[in-house]
Amino acid sequence: MLTRTRDQHTATKNRRTPLKRLARTAGLLYIAIFILYPVATIVRSSFVAPGDAATTAANIEANESLFRMALAGEATVFLIEIVLAAILYVLLRPVSRSLSLSASFARVAEGVVMAAGTVVMGAFTLVAVSGAGYLAAFSPEQRDALIMFFQDANEYIVLIWGFFFALSLVLTGWLVYRSGFFPKVPGVLLTLAGVGYVAQSFGTIVAPGAAEMLTTLVFALAIPGELVFALWLVTKGVDEEKWRSRAATTKEAQL
Repeated sequence: MLTRTRDQHTATKNRRTPLKRLARTAGLLYIAIFILYPVATIVRSSFVAPGDAATTAANIEANESLFRMALAGEATVFLIEIVLAAILYVLLRPVSRSLSLSASFARVAEGVVMAAGTVVMGAFTLVAVSGAGYLAAFSPEQRDALIMFFQDANEYIVLIWGFFFALSLVLTGWLVYRSGFFPKVPGVLLTLAGVGYVAQSFGTIVAPGAAEMLTTLVFALAIPGELVFALWLVTKGVDEEKWRSRAATTKEAQL
């Protein structure tokens, strides 16, 4: 009898392993984004001399390898975002399948806009500094202006994908708050982070002069929310009993 009970306990534990693994994977992916994206954007922006196209172009040409590495880092981030979106959908679907799917779609849309915008602008920049023969049709000043244009356009593309990211965070925060298998605090903090991104994107477009203040607001709201959630996923994961109970109640598919 004791052996049978032990076997049942082991089988139950084994069945739960994928759920814990998913939660920890999501947390590690989140932390990877925390590391990769700031490093990539800081490196990339360090080459830009505001209002000085010639210096900006010269900086990128002199550090092309580093610029390419930063671009590769950003490309890695949007790939991670897509995988993370799928995992979060699985973790949060017992709360609401439709809202979890919406949050994941919004996160994927963020990654797509980042790829089609931020990374493409970086690729255009690399073409402009490549020295290809057909670029002789442009004067040095025109080519430098194009490079500066790509960097400035990237700043607005960041604001555009910020809308999608904000929606994803707000929905994810609500799902975490209502889940019962995650604590409520990360849900509140994630929602506030989403509000911060909305304020930054709308505010910077409408009132460019407030961009610096709004960026500070995003740092103050987004970093605590996302970091707390990421660390919780890595260290604590999901309350499996409550997750499975919620999944059974809402008749969601098992892992």
